[in-house]
Formats: sequence, C-alpha cells, structure tokens
Amino acid sequence: MQLTDLVHDYLSQQLKPGDHALDATAGNGYDSTVMATLVGPAGRVIAIDIQQAAIAATRTRLEAAGCLAQVELLAANHAQALASLCSKYAQTMSAITFNLGYLPGSDKSIQTEPESTLGALRAACELLKSDGLLLVIAYRGHDGGQTEATQVANWLQTVQQRGWTVESHEPIVTGSRVPPILWVARKT
Repeated sequence: MQLTDLVHDYLSQQLKPGDHALDATAGNGYDSTVMATLVGPAGRVIAIDIQQAAIAATRTRLEAAGCLAQVELLAANHAQALASLCSKYAQTMSAITFNLGYLPGSDKSIQTEPESTLGALRAACELLKSDGLLLVIAYRGHDGGQTEATQVANWLQTVQQRGWTVESHEPIVTGSRVPPILWVARKT
C-alpha cells in the first residue's frame, strides 16, 4: 500500500460530514478531494499551495469530483497561510495533511523548506482540535528532503513529549532509493 493510500484511509476514519480539514500542501489535489468528499457540503476544506499550477490542478480535480463548493483554495506559503488562519479557525480542524517535497512533474527547485514547514506545523498545532489528526509525508530522496524530514521528526518528538501520540510508517524499499516516510500524529 502506498503512503498516500494510507493517508486516505486515516482520513476516512477521521473525517465526518460537517468537519473542517486542511491540506497544507495541495499539490495535485488528491488529499483535498478526499477531504472534501468526506466532509461533504456542510464541511469546509482549505487547500494551500505556493504554486499556482498546483492550485489549478487541485481546482480541476475538485470540480471533476463535484466538491469544489466546500473548498477554499489559497496560493500561498504554507507557514504564512496557516499562521493567518489561526485567529479564525483555531482548534476547529479535524485533520491536516502535508506532503513535503516538490510538485511531481514541475520545477524541482520549488520545494518545501524546513523553516517554513516547521512554522506551518507550529500553526497546525493551534488549528487542530482535540483528537485532531496531523498526517505528514516527507519525500526524502531529493536534495534537502532528508534534512527537512529530520527536522520534522525532531519537531514531532517535542509534541509527543507534550502528550500527542505519534507513529511512523515507511515502505520497505530494495535498492538505494530513499523511501518517503509518513508520520501520523494525534493531538490530545
């Protein structure tokens, strides 16, 4: 099972009609579409990406699935966007997803950066409601990917020390390819 499929399984167990959810790195819109379908017309999803191409791809996928109406799309840096959402949406999100790395099929020089990711994760703490779920996939095989993943792992240790439950999933890979990692953190 791919990690993205595992994320979608976690989302389907977590999200109910009427919930709020946030896709902090919308990419091609897969997580956003799953979230929007699960929360339904009474729910709310916010999808963020720094690249306009990702927002356009997400919009197209949401329109095709018939669930664009319950999604707000933001072309922005995820740290700045999440921080600005805290005053309006503090402790309302049932789930938040991150896919760290770069947009597949795009300019690989445009990628998530450790500093902004850590800022976004700190804001995610404020946005998640009690028992909310934080799902973070880090793609570690590109330049800077392992460094970002290490910093995220260290940050997750700090929230675990504050009582959150944190688990990780890594696919078994043969050869020299560095696999992605999924962290699943539940706010307590």
